[in-house]
Amino acid sequence: MRHKRIHERAKLLDQLIVEFNASRHGTQLPRQQIFAAIPLLFPGSKHAGKGVFKTVFKVSSRSRDLVIKIARPRSLRNDLEAYRKIPKTIRNRYFAKIYWSTRYCLLQKYGEEVSVPEGRRKDLAKKVAQYGLVDVKYANIRMIDGAFKIVDANLTRAKNQGNSKKQKRRQFGWPSLTDYESTIVS
Repeated sequence: MRHKRIHERAKLLDQLIVEFNASRHGTQLPRQQIFAAIPLLFPGSKHAGKGVFKTVFKVSSRSRDLVIKIARPRSLRNDLEAYRKIPKTIRNRYFAKIYWSTRYCLLQKYGEEVSVPEGRRKDLAKKVAQYGLVDVKYANIRMIDGAFKIVDANLTRAKNQGNSKKQKRRQFGWPSLTDYESTIVS
């Protein structure tokens, strides 16, 4: 396993979150407690950003820039699914490498925030769109090891994935409700 010491500390952070939530009967991510625990667990780390679902901290490593993303498990699963949708042979060419994840933490390569040419952003978006990844914005692209790579993307979600009553009726060959209404009226 790469970055084992960081992984052990991330598991400790997971345990802190679980214990805090159990004591408060909560399910939300305790952000204030996380901000207090990060400097103790990861000395020299810096807050790199915060989104709607994730909080990102830059952690030190001898060889490269890494970030630890802290979020609810569902959000981290979505990131891992998006990463794994790209085939292994080209995955790290377009997407920043994800080393591992725990329940509430995910370790990923990170780079410098630089201005991305419009053509390069469109090219990256086009290459990963065929694997179902969307939301490739300028803020989600970083310069990593001399190349532009995506650090955050989302999978496409179909609006109706077979959950509606109409789709279930069609699937099993049942008549629609409008068919029943027409027989009642006539």
